[in-house]
Amino acid sequence: MNKRDFLLSITALSLTCSATLFAKNNQEILLNAFHKNGITKCDKFISKNSRLGGNFNVFIDKHINGIDGPSTEISIVTILGTAGETVKFDDSFIQTAKNCVLHSRSTATKKGSCSSNINLKNWTITSSMPKKDYTAYENKFGVRMYTKELSVGEAKICIIEASLRTKEYQKGKEPKRR
Repeated sequence: MNKRDFLLSITALSLTCSATLFAKNNQEILLNAFHKNGITKCDKFISKNSRLGGNFNVFIDKHINGIDGPSTEISIVTILGTAGETVKFDDSFIQTAKNCVLHSRSTATKKGSCSSNINLKNWTITSSMPKKDYTAYENKFGVRMYTKELSVGEAKICIIEASLRTKEYQKGKEPKRR
């Protein structure tokens, strides 16, 4: 191996290790913030469902006597992409007495018309609302999505909104099967 290839290999290895440490540090920072604010039983669920690619902000909101008794909620807003092609995720992680819950809301901004940005093989139009400038869609999993098309001069922009709720039962708290 020549000196140039050796230096490139070392640089690549260094960048890979730095990226891994950065991701691990972000994960630790995130979980520590959850722990400090009362969510201590949902680490695997949070790690599996959080989006740590890039900058993130943690907003904390606690609820007493929540969904099924006392609960704690922490919201994370993550914005990804570049101008004209962005996605904003607003994820609320909730720890209740029985469950870890995620309510995820997303808003995507896409260049072009909504018809050119929505794959009708995956989404079915469930309601067209021309007087309100919205169209509602649903996929085979029952997830709903709403689009709104805007015109800016000659350009078209598609705003896509969706919401999803999922939960993970804590060990020993699973519902009894029928």
